Amino acid sequence: MLAIPYLDRNGKPLTIRFRCLQEHNHRDFFHGKYNTIKDDIPRMYGIDSIHQAGDEIHITEGELDRAILRKLGLYAVAAPGANMWAGRHRRMLAGFSKVWVWGDPDEAGAEFSAKICRQLRTAKAVRMRDGDVTETYLQGGADSIFNLYRKDFETAA
Repeated sequence: MLAIPYLDRNGKPLTIRFRCLQEHNHRDFFHGKYNTIKDDIPRMYGIDSIHQAGDEIHITEGELDRAILRKLGLYAVAAPGANMWAGRHRRMLAGFSKVWVWGDPDEAGAEFSAKICRQLRTAKAVRMRDGDVTETYLQGGADSIFNLYRKDFETAA
C-alpha cells in the first residue's frame, strides 16, 4: 500500500489515504483500490499549492495525477476521485483567474470536469485523450502533458 498524507498549508498532517499498487481484484483481498480512514470527509489534496500559486491553478482527478503536475512545475490540487468534488471546494479555487481541470478520459472524468466548470466560471477542462495525467506522462513524458495544456490554453485565450 502507498500512503498518501493529506497536509494542511503548513505541512501538518490532516489525514491519510492509502492506494493499493497491486494489479489484482482488490475485493478478493478485502480492500479497495483506495482506502480512507473510516468517517473521514473528502478533502482537497495538495492545498499548499493554493497558497503558492499565482493566478492559475490546476485540479486533477486523483492524488497521483496531482503529483505528476507538481513534478512538472505546475501548481495543482486534487480531488480524491471523480465523485469527490464537493461544492465547498469551490471556495478554495474561487480567487484564481484560471483553473485548469484534468479529468480522466472516461464518463466519470467528463462529469468531474463538467461539474467543476459549471461551478467555477474561470475553469477550463483539459481534453485528455490517451489516458489520465499519469498514463499520459508515462507514455509521452512532460511534452505530452504540456502539449495538451498549451493546446487548451490557446483555445481559452
